[in-house]
Amino acid sequence: LAPGAETEARGLVERLLADRDDLHCLAGKMVFEVKPRGVDKGVAITRFMGAAPFGGRVPVFVGDDVTDEDGFRAVNDAGGISIRVGRQADSAAQFALPDVTAVREWLGAVLTQLKKDIL
Repeated sequence: LAPGAETEARGLVERLLADRDDLHCLAGKMVFEVKPRGVDKGVAITRFMGAAPFGGRVPVFVGDDVTDEDGFRAVNDAGGISIRVGRQADSAAQFALPDVTAVREWLGAVLTQLKKDIL
């Protein structure tokens, strides 16, 4: 939450990664995500879905940044539900909610429906 620090933060990340071929940086909204090359949120989701207790379940992934796009694609490939938060026309997410308040309301509605289905 410090947009004025972007240039300094970007410079720091670039210096830290200058001699690191094994790491990669993905810039997002107010974030620099540093991760091993070849690993992203999509890879993590795919690995989770291959392990107990996640195997055979329907993944649901909610995200609000470019750093979440790999996760949306992996969830879509797994037959799950991907939801983008905020306004971005160009996204792999299947659905969109306008803001965090809408996410909370949606989760509340899902919980209410689950309670009805169980009882």
